[in-house]
Amino acid sequence: MITKSVIMDDNTKIVYDEYGQLNHQTLFLLHGNGSSARYFRRQITQYETLFHVIAIDTRGHGRSSNEKDSINITDIIVDINTLRLKLGVSHIFLLGYSDGANIAIKYATLYPKNVTRMVLNAPNVTKDGVYKILWVVDDMAQFFTGLLAYVSTYARRRHEQLHVMSQSLEITSTDLAFVKAPTLIVVGEFDLVKKHHIDYIAHAIKNSEIMVIQRHSHFVTYTNPKKFSQLVMPFLLKGIVNDKD
Repeated sequence: MITKSVIMDDNTKIVYDEYGQLNHQTLFLLHGNGSSARYFRRQITQYETLFHVIAIDTRGHGRSSNEKDSINITDIIVDINTLRLKLGVSHIFLLGYSDGANIAIKYATLYPKNVTRMVLNAPNVTKDGVYKILWVVDDMAQFFTGLLAYVSTYARRRHEQLHVMSQSLEITSTDLAFVKAPTLIVVGEFDLVKKHHIDYIAHAIKNSEIMVIQRHSHFVTYTNPKKFSQLVMPFLLKGIVNDKD
């Protein structure tokens, strides 16, 4: 593993960990809200033998900074695409968890020709797609971190991160139809994302399929990372070609 960074036009520093061989196809790992690239550490060994893996600390998370007043999903998309161009790869695989899955979807609607395959773990493109309990907890967290932001750097940073989770993706079913990459949508049997919302996403993304992991929740990638990676690897491997893009 090699840790590297890239500086964006607004002077934000994006830090990422690089694994695997450069001549393999590139897989971007996108973590969830409030997390970092470290979230995938227990899965990396499954991916790095066959992929050139890029695990990012997204803007304002982990070791990455954010030089703007707030964290905007649009800026995160720009960060990912800037890094892709810096790496010199035309096509990437995307694997995202929760907020990371939402970011992956948004990226694929804007850059459909640059995405080979996607694994989306518990995505939601609208707030209504998630059970209300999450937003009750989120509202409380935003309230208290907002109060503490004046005296705590950690609280201020966490407050900015929470804003991303409730930020509208502004994705319609028409937008989802632009996604051309084969897509695997993975959810736990007891997920926070509603089943009918997953069905909606799968219906809108034409070349997609759903995998429900029995007896697991929204946090399956954390509670059982080995099982998760073993289940999604066959899907990812179908997209591998002999020549590097």
